[in-house]
Amino acid sequence: MTFGETMEWQRAQSAKINRLAKLGDALARRLIEAYRALYDDRLNPAKQADWMAVADDYCRRDLTLATRAILQDRFGHKIPPTFKSVH
Repeated sequence: MTFGETMEWQRAQSAKINRLAKLGDALARRLIEAYRALYDDRLNPAKQADWMAVADDYCRRDLTLATRAILQDRFGHKIPPTFKSVH
């Protein structure tokens, strides 16, 4: 995703990200913190890169969890207990 697309994605997912952060999800908290740091200094390339990296990690984890849920539904594959609380 481009920088602008990632911004739109985070805005669209903000309720879910905030809910997970309140539940104690460390990656959701990191994403919020990186966004706030970027918002304070929007033209800083280091902060842009950091926020994009955290957003990428968050998306990849979300896709992994979605894949695991599909496998569980189809084939009885069990999601590890450490991941169940972040749905």
